[in-house]
Amino acid sequence: MEGPYRDLGAGFARLTGLEGARRGPSRIAHIEDALLELLRNARDAGARSVYVASSLKDRRYRTLTVLDDGHGIPESHKDLIFEPGVTTRHLSPVPDPSDPAAAIHGAGLSLYHIKHAALGAEVLSASSPTSIKVTFDTRTLPERTLQSATRPSHSNLRATVQAFAQKTNAPTRPSAYYGPPARILASLLHSRIIQQNEEAGRLRETAEGLGLGVSLRTIQRILRGEVRPVEAERGRAGVGGSGARGVRRGNAGGGPLLALGEEDRVGIADILGRAARAGYLEVEEVRFEVRPGEISFRARVYEPEEEYE
Repeated sequence: MEGPYRDLGAGFARLTGLEGARRGPSRIAHIEDALLELLRNARDAGARSVYVASSLKDRRYRTLTVLDDGHGIPESHKDLIFEPGVTTRHLSPVPDPSDPAAAIHGAGLSLYHIKHAALGAEVLSASSPTSIKVTFDTRTLPERTLQSATRPSHSNLRATVQAFAQKTNAPTRPSAYYGPPARILASLLHSRIIQQNEEAGRLRETAEGLGLGVSLRTIQRILRGEVRPVEAERGRAGVGGSGARGVRRGNAGGGPLLALGEEDRVGIADILGRAARAGYLEVEEVRFEVRPGEISFRARVYEPEEEYE
């Protein structure tokens, strides 16, 4: 009689029978479910940092490229991990640090289900960093839509990354980053996950090999420092009930001078960002100026490259 698992070498096994079903992931009904499983796999692989590059084509096809600095995947097993029942934790099931009461699962078991729900899924880089690229048709596997009318959005993916970063216990919590491919590439360079190369063409080849499709023009902007790295997701910042605090009077005829604190600046920038993403736009370089009787701000609003070029 066949045992509960079959050894595949390099620490991998294929779970069989009831054991495979017991540790399998919950049903993937939305793209956010698939993203969460990819984040968990990066965490279970010992990643200290995980980067999610997200792009949308024709308002329909969502591509997620998840990169991490974890243990990596043997080259011989790059395709094997997408087969049913394959896991690296057959002898030590993984409890979910964000929900200790939840059923344990095996690292990697969700990849088969993700590929089955996707138009395509592949390992582009096995290690240093590991890169998995998945493309979905949102008409067959939809994205969840935020229900609040005050928070319009066409995607809940960033919130999924934020929730993952918030709920995972500190000892196992990797830093999680989310953004368009250009800013994720800038982040990888900033964090020295990949080495910066002054030759733009070679850097573009490296980026494409990791699943980050950006134009040569954007590569040049990144090298000039014109594309900012993304910050780690730590939950959504709020403006709070007090708004702009610390009102004090200016000189005669000048009007009151508002003390705009850092929390207020972050909150305003967050509101602008959410409003922009509702129209598939991005905001960066928000600048504030406080004068007697007036607060003004300027922001650069742009169309993400992966959507329009």
